[in-house]
Amino acid sequence: MKKHPFYLVTLFTALLCLTACKDPVETTIVTVNTTIDTSIDGLQLTEGTYTFENVSNAKQLTLAYPNQSIELEDGLYNLSFIGKGVYRHDSLSGEVEVQGVRSNLAVSGGNYTVELTVFVRNVSDGDFVIAELFLPGTFNEAGKQYNGDQYVRIYNNSDKVLYADGLVFMESAFMTTSKYKVVDPDIMNEAMAINTVAVVPGNGQDHPVQPGESIILCDNAINHKEANPNSIDLSKADFEWYFPDSKLDVDNPEVENLSIYYCYTKTIWILNKQGNRAYAIGRLPQGMTADRYIAEYKYDYTYELDNGTVSKPQSQYKFPNEWIVDAVNVGANNEWQWNVTASKLDMGHTYIGQNNTIAENIGKCVLRKVSHKDGSREVLLDTDNSSVDFTPAATPTLFTK
Repeated sequence: MKKHPFYLVTLFTALLCLTACKDPVETTIVTVNTTIDTSIDGLQLTEGTYTFENVSNAKQLTLAYPNQSIELEDGLYNLSFIGKGVYRHDSLSGEVEVQGVRSNLAVSGGNYTVELTVFVRNVSDGDFVIAELFLPGTFNEAGKQYNGDQYVRIYNNSDKVLYADGLVFMESAFMTTSKYKVVDPDIMNEAMAINTVAVVPGNGQDHPVQPGESIILCDNAINHKEANPNSIDLSKADFEWYFPDSKLDVDNPEVENLSIYYCYTKTIWILNKQGNRAYAIGRLPQGMTADRYIAEYKYDYTYELDNGTVSKPQSQYKFPNEWIVDAVNVGANNEWQWNVTASKLDMGHTYIGQNNTIAENIGKCVLRKVSHKDGSREVLLDTDNSSVDFTPAATPTLFTK
């Protein structure tokens, strides 16, 4: 077919118009003001990388410290920083690793300033850590949910004997997949809002845990294989949570019960099977009894939803951040909205499933990674960032034995 010159000019003009007439991409200059939260005098940042992740498309842009400004397309972003700092005090000097995070930053308006607080990463000599959370449980042979076989594995990540006596295990009051517009009062930077406080009994040295060894806390310490071949044997667990006033709960008299200082339920405590809460371990200060804790650490609050609805007064309990040894935020990867602990406790989150469904999560856990070996002892990764420290959707270790 012979093309007329006028036809070609018209086609070219139309294509040019289509290209030129697209809505322009709005961009904003983002400036990061970075401060260090630390008790180390004279600590200064020396290097690091800011990572901006677009929430809608997962694209990432990075900015090297000491640069503080970057141009981004308007949108919702998560910001993380990992870097290093040095300190000099009298004749001492040293280097530490630092990190910080901000979530759901609505970048727009041409100019946008972010206040980012960074924290010194875990530099302790080792302590107990949460090594494994098996939350969803199993299906029975009929394909129905089976209850009672949830467990938590706590690991001595140090090179010395630690005592589990008084160790506290807790579940968050808030869900990582459901963020409130406002919580009043907001106590996150001073304490963790919790719905359960379960304490390992003992007089101080009744329950030694060797370096590189674990203890198992579980729901029902029985051999679940007898009722459900798809499950596991928990009859040799170290501790179980049990409610003696409940007709629904099962007790193994051969396994010591945790002391329940507080729980939102008085029947049976089932850890969140969808995996959308945070979990932590900690220690109570010397002399803190159950009665005193209940009297002094109640948390009364209200929350506001995105639509402006304000809740009725709510009551749970709080656990001060300085008492917390380790914390892990768990949330469905596609539905996670926020961390429900302070950033200095956990910079990231891990997940059992991509989505918030028991069917997808069943039979899976979150499992802390091994950092290295010290002789024959495994040292588990502990950077206070669950996105880094954990393998998501892993096979529970007790299912491989």
